[in-house]
Amino acid sequence: MVQIILTDKDYNEGNLDYIRFTLSELLEQAECRTGIARAGGRSALSVECPAYYADIVKRELCDKAADVIAVNYKYDYFKRRIPTGGLGGIEKELLMTSLIAADLEEDKRYTYGRLKGFGDIAIDGIFHFRLRPLKAKWQGIVNCMPEYFRGSQLKDFITYLLEDKKRKVFVEDEKVYDAQYRRLTRGELMDKGMEEGRIVREVLLSGCGEVEVHSPLPATDEKYLKEYFGDKIILGRGYFS
Repeated sequence: MVQIILTDKDYNEGNLDYIRFTLSELLEQAECRTGIARAGGRSALSVECPAYYADIVKRELCDKAADVIAVNYKYDYFKRRIPTGGLGGIEKELLMTSLIAADLEEDKRYTYGRLKGFGDIAIDGIFHFRLRPLKAKWQGIVNCMPEYFRGSQLKDFITYLLEDKKRKVFVEDEKVYDAQYRRLTRGELMDKGMEEGRIVREVLLSGCGEVEVHSPLPATDEKYLKEYFGDKIILGRGYFS
């Protein structure tokens, strides 16, 4: 058996929960044993798997750890530094979400490249000591943000970021799925206490340009999905049932 360990600060244990949950099917198929433990202010996810599965399991763990940095760490970075004058609570979250989504895949690819090659992974250590160019890029975005948003500025800003997006996602029973109908849960890496607008935030994080809706939506999600995606929303038969 090969053991792989990922760690983070104990207050970020939710990041490790995300990794284990999103990979649960793979880890089960690869006959892995997993556990999360706390000690000395840190949380650790341990994964034990047969040696012949170790390479693929490690790649997938690195992929999800890259999600953690490209979403959770970026969210925390922006939330502490970007002024959001003129915006209400849900609008602030939508701004943060759209900024994360704008170049999420690029940030993730860069991060993934810095995660490979380690036996064990300290997510916060990688972020602080191997991703300084990424933090510098994020600071450049912070420096360009206005201190106050007026009227339709947020809508114009978000629709501009969505302009060239091509992917399609599906929304059904208040869950979001990609084109292969795999559940998307990156929103779990943001503020879990903000339930309002959860669906539209997940849709934004998907990097899609088209949304197919198969069931009725909460009022807030419907409002903002229509506002940002307009005629790129397809209403399935289940939406009207």
